[in-house]
Amino acid sequence: MKKNSLIITRVVQEMGGIIEKIVPERSCFSIKLRGEKILFFRKFQIASDFISGKMLTDYKDVTYVALKENDLPTPKSACFYKKSLHEKNVETELAPLNYPVVIKDANGSNSKGVFVNVKNLAEAKEIIFREIHTFSCLIAQEMVFGKEFRVLILGGMAIGVLEMIPPRVFGDGINTVKKLILMKQSEFSQKTTFDETLNKILKKQGLTLDDIPKKDQSVFIKNNSCLAEGGETSNVTESIHPGIEQLCVKAAKAVGKSLAGIDLICDDISKDPTKQSISILEINGKPDLYIHYDPTHGKTQNVIKNIIDFILELKKVERASNI
Repeated sequence: MKKNSLIITRVVQEMGGIIEKIVPERSCFSIKLRGEKILFFRKFQIASDFISGKMLTDYKDVTYVALKENDLPTPKSACFYKKSLHEKNVETELAPLNYPVVIKDANGSNSKGVFVNVKNLAEAKEIIFREIHTFSCLIAQEMVFGKEFRVLILGGMAIGVLEMIPPRVFGDGINTVKKLILMKQSEFSQKTTFDETLNKILKKQGLTLDDIPKKDQSVFIKNNSCLAEGGETSNVTESIHPGIEQLCVKAAKAVGKSLAGIDLICDDISKDPTKQSISILEINGKPDLYIHYDPTHGKTQNVIKNIIDFILELKKVERASNI
């Protein structure tokens, strides 16, 4: 930002405000002026809703900053960048976090570059120093537990809410857990790896790969939702508590988005957020819409129609204002 930053800093100071570096590795800055906070990158980008939220949702580390800046519930995190890792004391950065943590690529999607259930400092450091050469930015985040939901926000309301159910198999009283997994995933391109992580997940349920579950017994094979490995969706749009809906609306506004997919963890989507633990994990600026159609459980939400109607209404208002 060099030349821009000098001018912007000078003008902001002349206006009685201050400018702060928020994520210097991303050239992300904050202007505090007249009781407001403005986040921007390198140069100003002004969209129809004032701020372009593209970079705020493209990078998980910046999303975390935006959530914290707006006092929204999100897991405690620490960020590590390839170009500045040598300048940081990794142990100091990780010290405020409680284990287990998840370490993930800040630029990633579709569950790529994700290392879950990291149990201690030594394991976290080993992953960070090894993977920072592959992923230019890694974010370590306290793991939170509960049910996972995707809330699709449009304007000031939720137009689709899904519970994201981790992949699971159901016992038939005949086949082993391993056989059930192979049978279920014969139709999926992405397969579950038979590794120590899976063994631990099964152990918590009192099972091994060689056990034969009872008929209709539910056996989870991942801790997180993954549609590619057979995860399920359940439409709960009509159940969302108004308080949780407003938190999601606030989160979308924090990153300058009229349309956003909010990933969150809580115990009960219908329960007052002040009466339970709730954490916003990510904000998707270009959310998948197909998942709201033909869910595994419940009815379709025609979110595309909602979005098109919203756009047409904006154009109608714009035309009227130009008359």
